[in-house]
Amino acid sequence: MKGPVGPSEGSRGVDRETDIIDFARRWRHWGGGSESDIFVEFGLTSREYFERLEALVNRGALANQPVEIRQEIRDICRARLASAHRRTTMIDGACARDHAG
Repeated sequence: MKGPVGPSEGSRGVDRETDIIDFARRWRHWGGGSESDIFVEFGLTSREYFERLEALVNRGALANQPVEIRQEIRDICRARLASAHRRTTMIDGACARDHAG
C-alpha cells in the first residue's frame, strides 16, 4: 500500500496540469489569455500561471504536442514572464521614488 499522495502526484494535481496545458493551447493565438481569465480559471496571477506552464514545458509535459505548438507556448511564457518582471521592476522603482523624499 502506498503512503499519502502529494498534490502534484494525486489525480487533481495531474488534472490541474492538463487544465493548464489545455488553456495554453486554446489561448496561444492570443498571447496566452488575459490576466483576468487566468485568475478566474486557476486562481493564480498570470505570473504564477506562466511560471507553472513554463515548468511543465521544460519538464516535457507537452512532448505529445507538435514542436511548433511547444515552441509557441514556450515563447509566450518567456514574453509574459519578461513583461511581468518589467512591471514589477517599474512598480518597485516608483515606490522607492515615492518613499525617497
